Amino acid sequence: MYWPTESNIDARPLHEIYLRGFRHVVEHAAPWTVMCSYNRINGVYASENRWLLTDVLRGEWGFDGLVVSDWGAVSNRVAALSAGLDLEMPSTSGVTDAQIVAAVESGALAQSALDTAAERVLALVEKVRSNLDLSADYDRDAHHALARDVAGRSVVLLKNDGILPVDPRANTRIAVIGEFARTPRYQGAGSSQIVPTRLDNALDEIRTLASGPEITFAPGYSLDESVSATNALVDEAVSLAASADVAVVFLGLPAEDESEGFDREHLELPAAQTELLDAVLAANPRVVVVLSNGSVVRVSGWARRVPAIVEGWLLGQAGGGAVADVLFGAVNPSGRLAETIPVRLEDTPAYLDFPGEAGHVRYGEGLFVGYRYYDSRDVAVSFAFGHGLSYTSFDYSAPTATRTAAGLEVALTVTNTGPRDGREVVQVYVGVPGSAVTRPVRELKGFVNVDIAAGASESVRIPIPFEDLAYFDAALSRWVVEGGDYRVWVGASSRDLRGEVVVTVEGDAPLPVLTAESTIGEWLAHPVGSEILGEALAQTAGSGVFDDPSLLRMAASMPLNRVAAFPGSPIGTEQLDALVRRAERPPRVMTDHARGGRS
Repeated sequence: MYWPTESNIDARPLHEIYLRGFRHVVEHAAPWTVMCSYNRINGVYASENRWLLTDVLRGEWGFDGLVVSDWGAVSNRVAALSAGLDLEMPSTSGVTDAQIVAAVESGALAQSALDTAAERVLALVEKVRSNLDLSADYDRDAHHALARDVAGRSVVLLKNDGILPVDPRANTRIAVIGEFARTPRYQGAGSSQIVPTRLDNALDEIRTLASGPEITFAPGYSLDESVSATNALVDEAVSLAASADVAVVFLGLPAEDESEGFDREHLELPAAQTELLDAVLAANPRVVVVLSNGSVVRVSGWARRVPAIVEGWLLGQAGGGAVADVLFGAVNPSGRLAETIPVRLEDTPAYLDFPGEAGHVRYGEGLFVGYRYYDSRDVAVSFAFGHGLSYTSFDYSAPTATRTAAGLEVALTVTNTGPRDGREVVQVYVGVPGSAVTRPVRELKGFVNVDIAAGASESVRIPIPFEDLAYFDAALSRWVVEGGDYRVWVGASSRDLRGEVVVTVEGDAPLPVLTAESTIGEWLAHPVGSEILGEALAQTAGSGVFDDPSLLRMAASMPLNRVAAFPGSPIGTEQLDALVRRAERPPRVMTDHARGGRS
């Protein structure tokens, strides 16, 4: 978001969900720059957050590049510079430069902090200069062909009752309906917009590829939201659909509905479009819906009534050709959903927490983001995370999971049992039944794309490093691999699971530090603490609550020092101090596992 909003989030989801992706990019791709956001994070602006920009980004992840602000994201330039923000954007015409000079002169800002930021800016300039190639050019046609290939691989076939692919050489009458077919929505709005070298539209590309079918077109609706849907537009579309063998209806979100700087308030397609779809379906039930949208839309109101749904997203300048390739089978679709399509907005995990109030957003869903929430609660969804169909079919063998020096390796054989060459996206999900910490029922930990010829089989191996099995221990501020039996599934989505195996992982989870404030339950669950406490209780026969299992269960949440203060307690204050001193020992800590190695 643009305007100052505070994101309040607990340590585990912050590290395990939101920071994890950035960490992966920093450690594996070594970017030159990282941009900070606008909002406060747990009370501190991202631009002034030394823990985030210096301790985590540079200290833990080893980032050695330049940190730049998002445009207008700096509230206090001096505090931001001290925290690790090197470059403010855009320029303030010298206003904040003067503030930095004054802060250095007054001693409020260390000269070394300014020198370090200046050195990082100069280092970036040198990187750009040394990598500059004035003769660099590219083949526009080759890049457009590449864009078409990438777009084709991004299309997700959500549903297909056999109507697709359409044979481009058969004498099939196709009614193309929807303004998006002629006027593509191919990119986002705001500062994400670019000028394409050329722009395909699906209508022209369908006509180019279809050597046999008769192609007719009706816009059906207007992209100008100020123009109401007219009966004439709908009537024209219905007339064409009624006389066609197949109606391909292009629906989607107008650019005004999703952009940077604001959030969507609903998941609905424009009413004019769904009314058009209803009318077309009444005239011809053989309908293929093609969607153009940057994020999910609700499909539960009509998905069961259409034979095929093609999720086209925003496919870029060659997206029109890519959609035509998929419709006619020139491309066998292999895209997979990177987010769940819920039945309704009210089912989403953040529904009761977002957008918060008074500028504060509480991430109350915690770790249960997206499919982690839907699958853990077994909530009905329209289409699951990872879902995507093909024009062929795949069988999975029973998987195996073995421990390696770096983590786990999952292996299986995938067979293309259908009539076409295809690409399968094999997904690996992991769960830890009976975990000592809160976890989703399963989480995606690895996947691989594999091209398989019709009738052929391929061996698939998917590594899962220990760092991806770790959880973040907030009390110790460490990543921890929990020991125990891990349940490993392989499948084609989070709900299309084809096989599973259990593998035992040697954990190196640290033992928590016991104090007088630790509860009775924590002492008894601790291998050292339970022994110490057990010895103390053994010396006090008939000690009331400790002799009664039901009372002990009730008292398990009570801090031990509170129990010691009770009249007649079997543990006195002096004895409590002795117990704590005996329990004070350095905990075993995980180091190598979370970094992908073994001790």
